[in-house]
Amino acid sequence: MNGEGRGIVSSVSALFVGLGLLMVGNGLLGSVLGIRAESEGFPTVVIGAVMAMYYAGFVVGSLTIPRWIFAVGHIRVFAGLAALAGATALTYALVITPFTWGALRFLAGLCLSGLYVTVESWLNARATNVTRGRLLSVYMLVVTLGLTAGQVLLGVTDVSGSTPFILVGVLIALSVVPVTLVRLPTPDTTIPVALSVRDLVRSSPLGVIAVVLTGAAGSSVFALGTVYATRIGMTPGVVGTFMAASLVGATLTQYPLGWLSDHVPRRRVIFGVAIAAVATALISTTVAPDSLLLFLLVAIYGSLAFPMYSLATSHINDVLPRHQLVSAAAGIVFIYGLGSVAGPLTASIVMALIGPVGYLWTLAGFFLPIAILALIRIVAKTHPAQRRFINVPYRSSTAAPLLADRTDSE
Repeated sequence: MNGEGRGIVSSVSALFVGLGLLMVGNGLLGSVLGIRAESEGFPTVVIGAVMAMYYAGFVVGSLTIPRWIFAVGHIRVFAGLAALAGATALTYALVITPFTWGALRFLAGLCLSGLYVTVESWLNARATNVTRGRLLSVYMLVVTLGLTAGQVLLGVTDVSGSTPFILVGVLIALSVVPVTLVRLPTPDTTIPVALSVRDLVRSSPLGVIAVVLTGAAGSSVFALGTVYATRIGMTPGVVGTFMAASLVGATLTQYPLGWLSDHVPRRRVIFGVAIAAVATALISTTVAPDSLLLFLLVAIYGSLAFPMYSLATSHINDVLPRHQLVSAAAGIVFIYGLGSVAGPLTASIVMALIGPVGYLWTLAGFFLPIAILALIRIVAKTHPAQRRFINVPYRSSTAAPLLADRTDSE
């Protein structure tokens, strides 16, 4: 990273510190809730519904928070949403019912999506043509490492009491400190919104289906991975390692797959990744629950499933006119949210019908339609001209891709 790049990153380092604390807390909370819901005796389908409410809130927040930013500014929105997210985390321990937890998950999703939008639009305004890609790389690293650290904390925290909820509340509260007490250059604008979902589907059916089903697969991993791991006999500490494995896998393959998709027709890469994800999940159904091979297969699945989001987003941008690239982010948020809500609901129903192994069968099933449609599109159509691959964290608001993509368009 050259001097300009280091200078830009340094100027928003306090923002990255705050974001990192948020991710640690959010990563820990999601896993704790799955384990606690299981121990509290919530039915499988109810757990799926409760966890899916996060993604419903995510969609609402992604589409409404930009107006708040425009009205009161980035710092106030960050502080307000972080305060609400911290209060929400503490409330889980006070009222333990499915309805209450579902409402709290909705609020948490709204807050976190709003915080993603705030951070991403903040970074977008600070970046230049030279620094956007590198700034996004740091952003992705902070998000991924924060979520992984949250899984590690799961192994050293007593999940049976209120301690993990208090710890999450503390982490979220601390995230406000660097953002509000350190002088940060704040942007004057927010991200634009609005592109018809119908237009997205018409322009890139493969990209839209891939975003929807990748959202379903990823949300199922985060929402029900802990439930699956607990039901096959893992202790909380081992569950944390199990959950972290998929994130580590995603970190290792994000850039190589992106590079490959810039040098090989993107549809072929999407097809290959989808088929490999299906095969990995199916092989996992035959592995003993106490086998180290299961952890390796989970890491491989994560290395395929989560980068698919970036591949799908890049493919959508390949086929859109340049003047629509920015506004497409809102449509991607919406379709991603639909898939993310449906994923845990679908996986929980299958698990209720056939047991814990239904989790793995569902993860395989999400990627099979992507592979089939990609093959059909490869056979039926020529490949569109490709823009540069967009490397984006799976759990962002999808405004982040614009950090990289505008490097090409400006």
